[in-house]
Amino acid sequence: MRYFLVSILILSFAFAKAQLESSQWYFGVTAGIDFSSGTATATGIGQLVTGEGCATISDDLGNLLFYTDGSLVFDSTHNLMPNGTGLLGDSSSTSSAIIVPQPGNDDLYYIFTVDTSDQQYRMNVGFHYSIVDMSLNGGTGDIVSSQKNINLLPLTSEKLTAISNATGDGFWVLTQFEDTYYAYEITAAGLNLAPVTSVVGPFIELISTPITNVDVAAMRGYIKLNARGDKLVAAHFSNNTTAEFSGITNVLEARSLAYAQGGELYLYDFNNATGVVSNPQPLMTRADGASFYGVEFSGNGRYLYAEADYMLPSTTIIYEFLRGEILQYDLTAANIAASKAVVHTDMIAPFRGALQLGLDNRIYHSRINESFLSVINNPDDGGTASNYIYNDFALTNGAQAIYGLPIFVQSFLLNGDINAVDHCFGESQAFTFNTSAQVESILWDFGDINSSNNISMDLNPSHIFSAPGTYTVTANVETLVSSFTETIEITVFEPAIIDAVPMDIELCDEGFDTANFDLSLIENQVNSSLNQVVSIHETLEQATLNIDPINTNLPYQNISSPQTLYVRVSNTNCYDITSFNINVENCPVKVFNVLTPDDDGINDTFIVSGLRDVYDKHKIFIFTRYGMKIWEGDNYTPSWDGTSNRGLAHNSSKRLPTGTYFYIIEFNEPGLKPIAGYVYLN
Repeated sequence: MRYFLVSILILSFAFAKAQLESSQWYFGVTAGIDFSSGTATATGIGQLVTGEGCATISDDLGNLLFYTDGSLVFDSTHNLMPNGTGLLGDSSSTSSAIIVPQPGNDDLYYIFTVDTSDQQYRMNVGFHYSIVDMSLNGGTGDIVSSQKNINLLPLTSEKLTAISNATGDGFWVLTQFEDTYYAYEITAAGLNLAPVTSVVGPFIELISTPITNVDVAAMRGYIKLNARGDKLVAAHFSNNTTAEFSGITNVLEARSLAYAQGGELYLYDFNNATGVVSNPQPLMTRADGASFYGVEFSGNGRYLYAEADYMLPSTTIIYEFLRGEILQYDLTAANIAASKAVVHTDMIAPFRGALQLGLDNRIYHSRINESFLSVINNPDDGGTASNYIYNDFALTNGAQAIYGLPIFVQSFLLNGDINAVDHCFGESQAFTFNTSAQVESILWDFGDINSSNNISMDLNPSHIFSAPGTYTVTANVETLVSSFTETIEITVFEPAIIDAVPMDIELCDEGFDTANFDLSLIENQVNSSLNQVVSIHETLEQATLNIDPINTNLPYQNISSPQTLYVRVSNTNCYDITSFNINVENCPVKVFNVLTPDDDGINDTFIVSGLRDVYDKHKIFIFTRYGMKIWEGDNYTPSWDGTSNRGLAHNSSKRLPTGTYFYIIEFNEPGLKPIAGYVYLN
């Protein structure tokens, strides 16, 4: 029987990892998280001290490049870049900065910033960009002096988000002010300075009252695009009008009204081919009484989460906090607004804070002055099964969360892995795609142009590659509410070749069903290549693991009969296993019919080869020429030495006279007849 296994000496799993540009977070007061291992790990080496806005960027392997609060830029060594101060964002801006790569240039990154002013918001300096060149400062990067703080808009809100464009060769960067969205496209040609503008409700008025810290409340709150790039959500912390502050001169009263009268939560369609924002859908409005700040989409794209604060105006404090809620909306529902579910509520003030999806597919919630982050542990599940846990993730000692968490290009958060293995030619390779999203369809291209089965729409296909080599495998995935493409490289190795299956070997029993086998000739039978190694093993497991090979330079004694041995033929990456049997048989005995018991070591006893311990039930009888039995023995008595142990005159110490004697050997085995003959005693 032949056994055939093809594998890799050391299994090398090939997979397409989720993009790791968002794997490093720095936020709050020297707080950080590292997701590069797939598990969130708190870090305390960051230098940011920021109340709200922050952004971080890593390379696609998860190595930190730099991070910023919109004003200061720190490199991967956690030092300020030489030209990394004075950016025109503000750490008190909800989304003070977002970092976007320059397509086609691995060294260049845009930092987009939005300013704020807690005194009079209209005094902020607007929307700018700066360019970081990672080839500067010894490879740790610096801001290009001539490309620093380039103004794009004179005034905008505290909102920023970004997404890949429809063709996947660029990005859209979005910001908002009053009732207008501005979408700027970045391609390999650079930043298009002419934005796509979309006028959609609601109109968020910039209050013109001279009372400080009133108009800023309406500018607060996040915007987020979903990973597919076709939905946009906006959280407006408040939506007041200038008229509401008419006649109010008390600063505390004015600020209380600005903070506590409710805001807006809106969902839009976004066209990532054109940059157009359309179809405003109010999920909650000012009439519902909640203020909105943090928003995020679940990893599978089905659910939208929003953080809501309920407050009452006060004449003694800025506001009276009633409760905070985490809201969930089902984007597949016919009426999305009506699908609202409150998945968590508490009265632990304060509640306002960012919601941000991590690469571990959990959504983190920042709450001010906490040494923990709260977590939505199962955001892909509906209702309270989403499992919001207050203060579930501990930060490092001394670190604190404030309001903000870092924001990213939302397409960096797509989470999907192609699982497969580098393997040997001839093996059918299984492919699976792991994602938290509900996959609606998938199109596989195995990159094997010589195969008639190069394309598959199976969810988990198998493919036999047409030849050894390296192949780029692509999966185009459509989920319920997102689409994305992942690729991997699969190496198909040259197989190990067994020239011929070795023949079974049979030897005569040398006693106790054993024999000594010469296995040294097996190598030449199975292998003619100098680039392959042959080993022989007693078990299939040993051959598979390549352990405990038999030393073929020595005779091998079998341990059973028949016994299967396993031959492993291997090259650098692959091996093949075949098998053969060794067998011990009971051969005809050979009688040596001369006995010379003179103690010279030659024929001192009656020799019958192939008898003792082979036919262990045998009996031998010795007779004189006259038919008198003078000796009897079996498997467990010494061989006849010319003395007698039977008869009237037997004497075990005195040898019998020279002459011809006769023997009978009974085998006592089914189908074997006794044999008889003579033996000459001299």
